[in-house]
Amino acid sequence: MSFDHCRFGKASRSASALLALALIAQAVFIFSGTPARAESPEAFAAFSRQIPELAAKGDMGEAIALAERYVTLAREASGEESLEYATAATWLGWLYKKQQRYVDAEALLKQALAIREEAFGPNHPLVATSLNNLVGLYQAQGRDEQVAALGARIDAIRAKAVGVSMLEALPREIQELQAKGRTAEAARLAEHYLALSRERYGANQPGIVPALLEAASLFEQQGKLLKAEPLLKQALEIRIAVFGPRSPEVADSAEALGRLYQKAGRLKEAERSFKRALSIRKAAFGRRNEKTIGAMEALAGVYKAEGRDAEAERLYANARKLGRQVQRRFAFSREEPTYAVVKVFYATDRKNTGAKDPAQTYGGDRGPLTFGVATVSIPRDHRLGALEAPSIWRLEWCNDPDRFVVLLSVDETDKTKFFEDIADRVRKSSRKSAFIFVHGYNVTFVDAARRTAQMTYDLGFDGAPVLYSWPSQASYASYKVDETNAEWSRLDLKNFLKDFAEQSDADNIYLIAHSMGTRVLTGALKELVLEDPSMREKFDEIILAAPDIDADTFTRDIAPKILAGEGGTTLYASSGDYALMASKTFAGYRRAGDTEGGVTIAPGVDTIDASAIRTDFVGHSYYADSDSVLGDLRDLILHGKRPGKRSRLSPVKSDAGRYWTFKQGHAPAQ
Repeated sequence: MSFDHCRFGKASRSASALLALALIAQAVFIFSGTPARAESPEAFAAFSRQIPELAAKGDMGEAIALAERYVTLAREASGEESLEYATAATWLGWLYKKQQRYVDAEALLKQALAIREEAFGPNHPLVATSLNNLVGLYQAQGRDEQVAALGARIDAIRAKAVGVSMLEALPREIQELQAKGRTAEAARLAEHYLALSRERYGANQPGIVPALLEAASLFEQQGKLLKAEPLLKQALEIRIAVFGPRSPEVADSAEALGRLYQKAGRLKEAERSFKRALSIRKAAFGRRNEKTIGAMEALAGVYKAEGRDAEAERLYANARKLGRQVQRRFAFSREEPTYAVVKVFYATDRKNTGAKDPAQTYGGDRGPLTFGVATVSIPRDHRLGALEAPSIWRLEWCNDPDRFVVLLSVDETDKTKFFEDIADRVRKSSRKSAFIFVHGYNVTFVDAARRTAQMTYDLGFDGAPVLYSWPSQASYASYKVDETNAEWSRLDLKNFLKDFAEQSDADNIYLIAHSMGTRVLTGALKELVLEDPSMREKFDEIILAAPDIDADTFTRDIAPKILAGEGGTTLYASSGDYALMASKTFAGYRRAGDTEGGVTIAPGVDTIDASAIRTDFVGHSYYADSDSVLGDLRDLILHGKRPGKRSRLSPVKSDAGRYWTFKQGHAPAQ
């Protein structure tokens, strides 16, 4: 959950720090097994926290027993028509769905839906949540007609409840104008949509691709092919930069260009574009795939237009043969997926759980250093800086990649293949670059992978994005365990950094660490640089976001001994970072990432005070969920600009030295 950050007085800040501490203490109470009175609201709330925790650990028997007890107690306390009973039934239905007990799950979820409709009316957001839960169940069963019907109802409820911003509303208005035959008006609105998208996201960022495609489509309909062509080319270039030249998204853009060239009679250019799309789709999906077959048919059409009848007929015949072998997924017309896929390389010393679900592949136990590739979806209407996810507090558990940032797959590979693939991605990037992200405290593998993909997408980074994931317990109550595991992972990260510098073929390597992950990174670098001082110069920039490191230790031991050198170092800190304030309570001294009581300034380190920007509810993820900070990172990583050259920053002089802060004009509205 994300809220706009405001500057409060000292009393309010202290209260927020106590809130962060209370969350940690609350988690300790819940998971220590301390019982609460069965019928109390506290007990019911504890059920909603404990059930998903047990399920995540694979303790399905215990989770179901607890959910069934919750249902029984809710029935006894307030009856089967109560909202408490609806919540309990939803949790039990969720668990039954995970065990493929679909009939039992559907009965419970429908019961919960009926209770909420009766209590709130048919258009309440909680009703949409219940509908969404049924959608997840029906998707698992392949009941596509029910999915489509409920999905339309959900969209209508949510649009009415929360409204739609101007930018998000424009595609719908454009489509309505097209449906009425008012193409010229739709085209003008599409140009406005494109201008607004460029203003929000930047001229060459992935966020503008939907607007580029919308405008290009309308220009094509008007026969203005010369106006559509540069828009389609720009979308293609952005997708190459973000996803790589052999990605399915690039195939989609190549096909769109091919169709435009075919309309224009530029058959040789159309042929090259369709061949490119076909080659990518064969490699990505195989021959027996609807999109691959579509590219074959398109190419055959060009051959026919060129008078190459024999080649065209052979290709048509092959496409028809393959088409008969394809099992159609949908029995009705369906739009293409409205999400992109980001490929994230990873190294981790978490233990593989053996689970088939990508979200449960790695838990919090220690394991050997392993390597692999994860794929993550980014929805079409993704907002810059957002990490869209179902809300557990609204009991949403349908991970729809069209709406959320979802970990789609996790595939382990051997070390040799891992570095070969990294080097291939690096060589194809514009600057032969890569970044390595080390996550912080209280983070799962799945959330770290999602965050890495979101940063890659929002930055428009075309190099190799790499996640290093250490065994965080992903629990507020496990701060001390995370500290121990952070220390344990240093050696593995040190060895990985050495191998990466030697085998990635990257000319530019950026290291990004957050929170407690900065301890893992700086500890690894310390040992690496002691062994070979020249290794420091292998890393172009070290970026420390909200570092959970003792401020005095940082300035005395880390900055001059580890971070010094030709490569740059950037530290993002904030006075609104309540998680670090809680950490200070445990440690007794100010953290380097907390500006309350002073800004951490050290030679060779560019300190950026991010206190004025929006944050998450404990003020700890501003490095990736703020469009201001992401824009600043883009200037730093993609363009190599030091603070004095970055438009969002202003210098501040203090007795300790100079640091930087975000200009008022670049801070989001409060």
